[in-house]
Amino acid sequence: MNLISQYTAQRLGFAGLIPFIALTLVALLDLNSELAIRLFIIYSAIIFSFLGGIHWGLCMADADNDQRRALQWSMLPSVAGFGILLIAALPLCCDYTLAFLSILALLHLFWLNYERRKLAAHNWYLELRSRLTFTVVALHVILIIISI
Repeated sequence: MNLISQYTAQRLGFAGLIPFIALTLVALLDLNSELAIRLFIIYSAIIFSFLGGIHWGLCMADADNDQRRALQWSMLPSVAGFGILLIAALPLCCDYTLAFLSILALLHLFWLNYERRKLAAHNWYLELRSRLTFTVVALHVILIIISI
């Protein structure tokens, strides 16, 4: 990827943090914290789902190799994100906010670890993903703390 495209990807990646930061601030200021945290969980699941698409695209670009295993792994974020949103939409007797925030934070870290092993040739991307992931996980932790 050329340098201009890398800079664009970086700007878009950091812009993707805006909803995370804004919703965390709304929750911290207790303006409508319950709604803000629910929206944060939804956005986090959507962003996690998006990360699998990156690997799907890389598999499609590498037509010379057998990509079945990588394609299967690329579906994990979509399925996990959907599963969390599905459970969150069910009328359950308990509040699972802490569980959803914790699971999503761990999933983001798990996927970064997966990408570090699979995408070692893409240093600029891994550096960007590390910064974004650690920011996102830190915001999850803040919401976990204020939800206790």
